[in-house]
Amino acid sequence: MKALHCGSCGQRVFFDSFTCVACGAALAFDPGALEMRASPAGTATWRDPHGQVRNACSNRGPHPVCNWLADPGSALCRSCELTELLPDLSRLDNMRLWARMELAKRRLLYTLIDLGLPLAWGDEGAALRFRFLEDRRRNPSVIEDFVTTGHLSGAITVNIVEADDAARHAAREQMQERYRTVLGHLRHEVGHYYFGWLINTPETVAEFRGLFGDERCDYAEALGAYYRDGPPADWPERYVSAYAAAHPHEDWAESFAHVLHIIDLVETARTFRLARPGGERPPGEWLEEWGALIVALNELNRSLGLEDAYPFVLTQPVIRRLVFIRRLIGHATAGLAVPAGAASPRTHS
Repeated sequence: MKALHCGSCGQRVFFDSFTCVACGAALAFDPGALEMRASPAGTATWRDPHGQVRNACSNRGPHPVCNWLADPGSALCRSCELTELLPDLSRLDNMRLWARMELAKRRLLYTLIDLGLPLAWGDEGAALRFRFLEDRRRNPSVIEDFVTTGHLSGAITVNIVEADDAARHAAREQMQERYRTVLGHLRHEVGHYYFGWLINTPETVAEFRGLFGDERCDYAEALGAYYRDGPPADWPERYVSAYAAAHPHEDWAESFAHVLHIIDLVETARTFRLARPGGERPPGEWLEEWGALIVALNELNRSLGLEDAYPFVLTQPVIRRLVFIRRLIGHATAGLAVPAGAASPRTHS
């Protein structure tokens, strides 16, 4: 995340800020320019650099869920337009949980937009979209017995209970995970979405299979074996997480999520002068910079009695996969033609 400032007084502000605490201006994020716009206190419109009047996303109020500007001609912003389904917002604390889901989604979209990754590709029905749902374990009146986080043809579904800190922590303990966040779920699932866009030629397919394995192996059977028997004993030497060992598609999605983790954290560190400024680093230097940052971050957390922020070890097999994904993203977003590939199968976190 790069530095954001109030367009009125220049005060540094946060990505989720609604108001500048220094001058009182109303703030709204412009996803087209990746900049924060300011409007005098008490007004409800903003102007972009071209002088065009812009309105706030309708989800800004009456409950402050979104601080983005609406797209021209739309009541919703680019992020909220991608949300297809929501839970019952009149029930319990679903409004609060929905706001958390949307904030994580907007941070995901910031990175995707900044990288130049498309929010739609291939068939018209495969545009990226999001479904935040609850199941009968939380709301007995809904149809779904069990909502599983997953991806299918562009639609990313997340159980809204993941935004409940206590419930997510309980699931993390039950699954013996050291890291589980809403943003992590979204970054994982969007990796499935981009698989067919990035792995689309005989050369990329061959390189993928050399690094991740043959994705044609039966997905349901592999997942069943993983949940029945657990990961192989040597998974820490070969995979970024235990779940990555379940199937090549899951290894790809877990690795893709970690690439986005690294990109966002390194950019944020540069913003706060915790890393050297500058453009894109060569793959080796990029990961060396990340390694130094994450050691410091984990030690800072331990100094406060907290768990490691990034409890993962990047072994050489994992590093080769991360470099491969980063290279693919760089080539694809540099204007090189990337034909639409086959959609990935339904996948779950």
